[in-house]
Amino acid sequence: MTSFDGWNVPEDFNFARDVVEPLAADPRRRALTHVDTDGVIQRMTFGQIAIEASRWAWLLRTQGYMPGDRVLVLLGKVPAWLGVMLGAMKGGLVTVPCSDMLRARDLAFRARHAEASLLVADRSAQGEIDVMRGMLDRPIDVLYTDDASLLLQRQPKTAPTEETSSSDYAFLLYTSGTAHDPKGVAHTHAYTWAKRMQAEHWLGARPGDLVWCTAGTGWAKSIWNVLLGPWSRGAEIVMHEGPFDVDERFELIDRLGVTILCQAPTEYRLMAKSDSLETRPLSRLRHAVSAGEPLNPEVIALFRDALGVTIYDGYGQTENTLLVANTRDHDLRPGSMGLPTPGHHVAVIDESGVEAGPGVEGDIALAGRPPSLFARYWNAPEETAAAFRGDWYVTGDRAFRDEDGYFWFSGRADDVIISAGYRIGPFEVESALLEHPAVAESAAVAKPDPDRGQIVKAFVVLRPGHEPSDRLAAELQDHAKQVTAPYKYPREVEFVAKLPKTRSGKIRRSELRALALEHGAAATVGAAAPVTTGGKAADFARLEQEKAARVAAEAREAAEREERETEAAARRWADDEAARQRTEAEAGRADEQQAAVKQRRKVEQEALRREAEDRAAEKLRRQEAEERRREEESRRQAAEAERRAAEVEARRQVEEEERRRLEEQRRSQEERERLAREDTERRRAEEQRASRRGRRAPEPTEEPEPESNPALLQRLQRYGIRRPDEDDEGDEGDNAS
Repeated sequence: MTSFDGWNVPEDFNFARDVVEPLAADPRRRALTHVDTDGVIQRMTFGQIAIEASRWAWLLRTQGYMPGDRVLVLLGKVPAWLGVMLGAMKGGLVTVPCSDMLRARDLAFRARHAEASLLVADRSAQGEIDVMRGMLDRPIDVLYTDDASLLLQRQPKTAPTEETSSSDYAFLLYTSGTAHDPKGVAHTHAYTWAKRMQAEHWLGARPGDLVWCTAGTGWAKSIWNVLLGPWSRGAEIVMHEGPFDVDERFELIDRLGVTILCQAPTEYRLMAKSDSLETRPLSRLRHAVSAGEPLNPEVIALFRDALGVTIYDGYGQTENTLLVANTRDHDLRPGSMGLPTPGHHVAVIDESGVEAGPGVEGDIALAGRPPSLFARYWNAPEETAAAFRGDWYVTGDRAFRDEDGYFWFSGRADDVIISAGYRIGPFEVESALLEHPAVAESAAVAKPDPDRGQIVKAFVVLRPGHEPSDRLAAELQDHAKQVTAPYKYPREVEFVAKLPKTRSGKIRRSELRALALEHGAAATVGAAAPVTTGGKAADFARLEQEKAARVAAEAREAAEREERETEAAARRWADDEAARQRTEAEAGRADEQQAAVKQRRKVEQEALRREAEDRAAEKLRRQEAEERRREEESRRQAAEAERRAAEVEARRQVEEEERRRLEEQRRSQEERERLAREDTERRRAEEQRASRRGRRAPEPTEEPEPESNPALLQRLQRYGIRRPDEDDEGDEGDNAS
């Protein structure tokens, strides 16, 4: 285990092996409910997900990609995205998830900056990818999922996992890049382990839940709560390919039985203003969370009143995880960011890195190096160093804390408006305006002012059925004064058809600040109330004249804006066309070379595939030969053991026979000696008897033969002792033979 500020992270950790594969041990455990653009539902188990991950791991290895290589993943909300991400993680590669809305220029930047070796994409992106290739100095391999599907079927269903340590890189996530080029945020495998914290304490996922996080696959929140968080807690996830539609969203939540919902604030706002909020019970929905930007208290109240579900707002970044949140662990304070999440020491600090007291605005900062914090900005050491103030990671967002430690968001550090000495957070103004029934969306920015330094300017998108007017602008200003502090109200209100946003849905405030500088008072309604002088006719004429001037100014502004957009579009088209022409020209000059390269690459890939298959077959042959050798050796050893046992038994029998023969000889010899003694004693007894009778017994000239001594012969036969002449005859017979 490795300790990160109290986090006990395993030294070696791989999400595919250590989370997904254990869940796959239950063959019936569901991992995914996928809904395609036609509404067709597909369900997959963890076992099926684990097989897809292993096949992708094999495919990437056989294609020659090594641990540490960067892989761009340009796929939408489809099961293949999960397979690629997990398979690359299993093989130790570093994935770079990309939004499927990215264009050639965006892809080229990521490919160059990440020094990527491979791009995995859907065939629908081929046009942009072809243009991208012409923008690169070094080639990048491209693997389309329709081609990969054929290769995947040939891969084994299980694959070994690269031994990834907690400090090895797992992901490279790119920021939105609203003011500068996007930054590559490098996260380690320790980060993949740490995501279980927010999944438990904020998302509230547990086995049996169906979690729907609606984030696109190119954004950090999809890594949080599509790929890592719910599965860390054993829950099932939803992926929906279709675009956001309020009524369809309500219908799918109800039909699928979603229990936990994670959405962007904009989606909650639009759903809150829909009539479906009151008509659909959504009985299985028990928990909802929101992140990305602050969610308005009135939206939270609408959901709670209509559905009995409280939306828990949370704050985090691409560089980290959920740092501050409203959770069920403590009381909810509407409008507040909440409290720091477990494992994170988050504070409001001043320019010197000193924690600010209650009510004092400052920078939101994270202390130490928890595993949920990024390792570095990719190839950007200066930007990495600039993100830290001593031991604090500075988020770039500003807030203040109340007496109980709750955080209250002010805005981005560069978004705070200072007017006549007052610091005004744009979110407060926007939230106030959104409470008005005529407002669909709003954004507040600073506009230079000669007297106040800056004033608040609001850009407002109206709901259907409402038209821009001076009267409505003044009404919105009065409404803002009533809802929030009077000094925060927008002194200028401009009605727009839509707000400029990043691909992830965040408002491009830098662009709005530029518009505020460009647009004068003539293009702004609600800047001041008309002054009435003279009679009604004069007033009417003056108002008509002002209206005509305003309409003309708006028309000129619209024409100029359209002209600028047209020129910009023409320039972009010309740049793209020139890039395409260069690409086509280069392709025309090198058709044969490219064909040869493609053919060679195809041959090399096929050779690699055959080599991998041959290696696998050879390994199998070696295993079978080794098994046969072991069986043969086992049989040989068994036969040898039997032979040795037989030899031992034979020797034992011979030795036993020899022992019996010697024992018989010994007994025979002893019997002869005993009989001889008895015979000698008998003769002596006879001699003694004869001596006592006065006569002498005849002395034998030789030892009597058994035939002449019937008693001796009888005793020899009884004991099985052969006569001496029989032994001699036998010996002579043996010698003769």
